[in-house]
Formats: sequence, structure tokens, C-alpha cells
Amino acid sequence: MTDLNNKNIGILSGGWSEERLISLESGKAVYDNLHQEGYTVFLCNLKKDQSELVDFVQKFSIDIIFNLIHGTGGEDGTIQSWLDSLNINYIGSNSQSSKLSFSKVMTKQKWLNNGLKTPDYSVTELIEFFEKNNKCILKPDKSGSSVGIEIITNKQNLLNFQSSKNVGDYFVEEYIEGSEYTAPIIGDIVYPIIKIETKREFYDYQAKYVDEDTSFTFPTFDPDMLKEIELTCLKAFQVLGCKGWGRVDFFIDKNKDISLIEVNTIPGMTSHSLVPMSAKKKGLNFTELIIEILKT
Repeated sequence: MTDLNNKNIGILSGGWSEERLISLESGKAVYDNLHQEGYTVFLCNLKKDQSELVDFVQKFSIDIIFNLIHGTGGEDGTIQSWLDSLNINYIGSNSQSSKLSFSKVMTKQKWLNNGLKTPDYSVTELIEFFEKNNKCILKPDKSGSSVGIEIITNKQNLLNFQSSKNVGDYFVEEYIEGSEYTAPIIGDIVYPIIKIETKREFYDYQAKYVDEDTSFTFPTFDPDMLKEIELTCLKAFQVLGCKGWGRVDFFIDKNKDISLIEVNTIPGMTSHSLVPMSAKKKGLNFTELIIEILKT
């Protein structure tokens, strides 16, 4: 998609996940920017109704969709399958790769099958896993923005959890001592790597969207290490079938091993989001970033 001047661009935002408000902010930021730059662009605040999407596409004769709905619905293949049924062009991963990458467990298994390193985990033997490791991370299989993630240091907490929640929706993961990073990907290019540091136990929802003291920096890696990071993240993205744009999160431990955490196929696009931050480091302003994504 190269000539956008003669296209009706549709922006999807909102949705029905815990990340709805962030999605509305992302959608408005992109819409306002494209509108100001003179593009023919329309914004849809989508609820949980496929007919709303059909009406939006038909009413405005939409040529291409930029889906900015985060979390459940937007990133799990649901909206992508709706768009497929309308036979309309859209940016980003398709329904199959979105469904795969939205499941942290299926993602980890796919990575392991392709020789990529990711923290050890268990879906069924939560207590046994904790007893072996003495510290682990409890995660929902399908959720974004670190919603529902908890560090477990006490066996009783895990036992209490098992008695109160549907444990089949959760898994436990090895706790990695190391620094957290994220690698934005546009097309097949890895953008500048961001190091994330928080005073909290981990980079949770509060650290992402509320805290003022979360640190985002651009570390300098030696050339060989940088090449390894870029190749690893690109492979992690592509073996899942993801395309267009996204973000790969990972740890680097004390042995300088790269340990993959997850893929975000529809990252935030607000003024304080990580992908625009990385693009700015690369020399792209917000408009240029949006156009690069729309051209994928």
C-alpha cells in the first residue's frame, strides 16, 4: 500500500477489553495526525458488534483498515476474521497469526519448536513448578498490558489462587533475573531497542500507564550483540506468522542470553507509547511512522 492520498483510511479503536481506554487514545492520536496531514481518514469507536464494523466500512467506502484495538477482540484474531469476511485490506497480522500470538503458551511453544529461548513454564503443574523454582510468575494465557500478572514468592498464595480462579486460563513461568527490553518491528526492520526499568517488581499496568518514574532508555550494544538481538526478535515475530508491525518483548540475563517473553501485534500509538518513542530515536516523526506502518 503505497499511494494513500487516494485511499479512504479507517481507524479502529475502542473494543471491549481491559485496554479499551488506551485503544481509544491510540486511535484518536493516529486519526488526528492523519486528518491534520490532509489524508481521508475515518475513526470508528468499535464495541462488541460485528455489524458496527460492516456499517462503518460500507458508509465511508473504506479501502484500508488500521486496527488499533488492543487486547481481546483486537489482537486475538476476532476482528481480523471480521475484516477477512469483508475482503478488505488491513494493516498487521492476519487472524491466524493474531490468534496464535495472543496466547502466551502457544507462542512459547512455537518459539521452543523453532529453537528460540523463552523462560521455562508449566500449564498443569503449578505447585510443583513453584517448589522447584521457589519464585515464579503467574500469568493469564491471554491478556495484554500485563493485566493479571503476579510474582509468586509464597506457596500459599498460589494455593489460594488455585482455589479461587479458573487455573486453566493461567500458567506459571520461570522468574528471570535480568533487564527487560522491547524491540519494535515495522515491516522486516527492527527499530531501536528500548530498555525498560521500573521501581516496581516488574513492568506492570501501573508502570506502563500511571507511574511517572518508569525509565525508557536506548542502550548501546556491541555490534555482534545487537545483530543477535535483531535476528532473534525478527525470527520470533516471523515464526508466529506475524507481519506488518508489532513489538517483541524480551529479557537479557546476566549471561547475556536473550529470553523471549511475548509479542504485541497491536502496540500502543499514543504520545507516550514505545513504538513512537523508538521511531523518534530512528529519526521519524509521528506522521512518518504512521505512513511507514500503513505501507507495510
